[in-house]
Amino acid sequence: MSDNMIRTVLLSLIALFLLSGCVHDISIAPDTTELKKNRPVTIHRSIAYYIPPERYEKSVTTPGGNNDTLRYTPYQDLEEGFRKVLDNVFIDVYKIDSLDDPKIKEKKIRFIFIPEIETMSYSKSIIDWEPTRFTIILKVDVLSDKKRKLFKTYAQGKGIANFGRYKDNPTYAVEIATRSALLQFQDEIITKRKRFK
Repeated sequence: MSDNMIRTVLLSLIALFLLSGCVHDISIAPDTTELKKNRPVTIHRSIAYYIPPERYEKSVTTPGGNNDTLRYTPYQDLEEGFRKVLDNVFIDVYKIDSLDDPKIKEKKIRFIFIPEIETMSYSKSIIDWEPTRFTIILKVDVLSDKKRKLFKTYAQGKGIANFGRYKDNPTYAVEIATRSALLQFQDEIITKRKRFK
């Protein structure tokens, strides 16, 4: 094999390696200690949240930098934070396994929250894998205990990280976005508190 052919093969392998990218497993869970209630409102109702099994097990991949991808389980990662903001507002919060869960009657649950999560990520880096931009959309259907849909909430969180930020914390943009979305959701519940009667 000639030197030119060897060089061509090596360059092709390098190009293939650069284009293939890697998958990085991350968590998009926020720091729950940062999920605080800034408005002194407590809604005296027992509520529940329900995450359908197919959503709970869902794994998502979105773009990172350097042609790499991020992989995470949005519903599992956000569950603790989602429950935390509900706990901030309502007196009793339960997790139910279905919309026919006996717990609804046993615990006198009045409202049921069903989250739907969409995510997007991006990085302009050709060297680092960490996302420089992350967006999460949190839509929540609010149902009565009789499974009647009452209304839907909408929150969108965005996080941006520069080199210094993501070098110290690879998921900095992610944490900013998820915290923002959850606090927006909390604020919307409080704003609509008169609907929980």
